[in-house]
Amino acid sequence: MNPARRLVRFIEPMIGIATVLAAWEIASRVSANATLVPPPGVVWDALLAMQGSELPHDIIASLVHLAIGYTTGAALGLLLAIVAGSLPWFAAVIDPFAEFLRPISPIAWIPLAILLFGVGGAVPIFLIFYAALFPIFVGTLDGIRRVDPNLVNAARALGASRTTLALRVVLPAAMPSLFAGARLSLGVAWMALVAGEIVGGDAGIGWRILWYQEFFQMDRVLAAILIVGVLGFSADTLLRMLQRRVLRWQPSITEDAG
Repeated sequence: MNPARRLVRFIEPMIGIATVLAAWEIASRVSANATLVPPPGVVWDALLAMQGSELPHDIIASLVHLAIGYTTGAALGLLLAIVAGSLPWFAAVIDPFAEFLRPISPIAWIPLAILLFGVGGAVPIFLIFYAALFPIFVGTLDGIRRVDPNLVNAARALGASRTTLALRVVLPAAMPSLFAGARLSLGVAWMALVAGEIVGGDAGIGWRILWYQEFFQMDRVLAAILIVGVLGFSADTLLRMLQRRVLRWQPSITEDAG
């Protein structure tokens, strides 16, 4: 990528950020209530003041919830997709259940999760697990079903076993759809994390947002919300970096990276 294009790609998001900050400042002035709608400068000061409080502990707690819930949900979704792609009868059995459960929001399971696990870290972990499972499963299975049959037939002609066929031929060909599902599930997982921590957690950024709201510290509420956005953006960026590394052979990925 030439230097001019790099400069343009750097300036473009800065324009968006500046526009949002200007609109935020105007909204705060129009509301004439800096307590209810604190301006960006006040929120920034609150964010700096929170660095020495419980915020680092809450960030770590949220990242632990996300890591456990997302990893287990994504792993199970991937496994089910591979099995369903290899065994038509299994796909016929599991598809109706997936399509029945997939439209149900993870938030709808909060009351049941609290009854099952009590108030604590298990609630957000369960909701994240549920949120991550179905996008990975549906995306990967769709990618498996779109694999070129000629590749599969060629591998079978060369004597590839069912396991080798699934792991060395079908799964790599389905990787673009897998990553699309992974990014989608990651976004939903962050929403489930915050909701689960607010209602049923005992630690984490979501729980801290509720804590600040109880004391009407809206500047800290907004600061915590911004932290969620930054962490979510960072996680998606890392996932896109992994996608570019794994899918170097795909032209669109190569062009985007360049």
